[in-house]
Amino acid sequence: MKLVVLSYSHHGRSMARTATALGCDIVGVMDKDAAPRQQLADEFLCPGFEATGACLDASQPDAALVAGKHIEMPAYVQACVDRRIPYLLDKPFADCADRLRPVAEASETHGVFSALVLPNRTSRIVSVVEEMVADGSLGNLVLYSSRLNNGPPSRYDPTPSAWHNDPRISGGGCWAVEAAHGIDTFLQFVGHRRIAVVGAVMSNAMYSRGVEDSGIGVLRTDDGITGIIECGYTYPSGARSGDHFFRFVGTKASVFERYGRRGQPVIEVHTSKGVQFSEDISHGERMRSAMGNALDAIHNGNPFAPSVVDAVRILEIQDAVYAHARQGVILRSPNIKKSSV
Repeated sequence: MKLVVLSYSHHGRSMARTATALGCDIVGVMDKDAAPRQQLADEFLCPGFEATGACLDASQPDAALVAGKHIEMPAYVQACVDRRIPYLLDKPFADCADRLRPVAEASETHGVFSALVLPNRTSRIVSVVEEMVADGSLGNLVLYSSRLNNGPPSRYDPTPSAWHNDPRISGGGCWAVEAAHGIDTFLQFVGHRRIAVVGAVMSNAMYSRGVEDSGIGVLRTDDGITGIIECGYTYPSGARSGDHFFRFVGTKASVFERYGRRGQPVIEVHTSKGVQFSEDISHGERMRSAMGNALDAIHNGNPFAPSVVDAVRILEIQDAVYAHARQGVILRSPNIKKSSV
């Protein structure tokens, strides 16, 4: 399958590497900035383009890998929609729901294939919980929580992704960049229930930069399912890459995921009969599976979930948590403000 990469970062280069490992050919790359564009062109031995339309028109790909600055990604999607080119969309999709919604609606109207690259969907813990929901052994889900805590925001500074620390471009800090994972998993299990934001905290107390380094959103469905989603840039630099935790609490059982001593993700299923342990697959394996499933769906003409429509709902929740957190928030440095551009 012939693919193009629309922008180096957030994960454009790593998505392209995964795609080539899956047997795809990168036939064109695009980035508005010369240095990362040249890095992509050199690595994948293909032409580089400054403009999205030129890249798509010259390369004639089977699909596009869409990444990049959050305020620019919807324009890349629109270029794909205009040409009816299927696309895989990197999170966080956009800096806010309002920016993505028009192109998502256009994508749906014209039947253009879209896929969100969200590796939680292919984790073993999600499969375990799905099976337990289906066979009744979990009971009714009453509480979901997840934590995705990575290293400090300074890790972006020397890279082509330094704009992550400029909220006018990224829309915010750790919550804008990482919350989509936890929100998507919550939505996967609560479906189309109505959701309210009942609590939120955004803090830059760790590094006192202009983006939050810790964010927590507390969600609640009409029928009482609580979701607690935590993101952070507070994991110690130089140790492991981060800290990822899951908790699903049902009326009959609970399922957790945490790290073992070797850094392996360990699934724990707790019931009245005891605890069962198993290992989950790595983040890299999850990403390969997520992208492979999406590319197979394109090849076979099958639908795929989650799609760009789901991205809008994720961003709506993300935005609502930000709005709730801004009510009376006190920070060490000036209040973090989300860009309205």
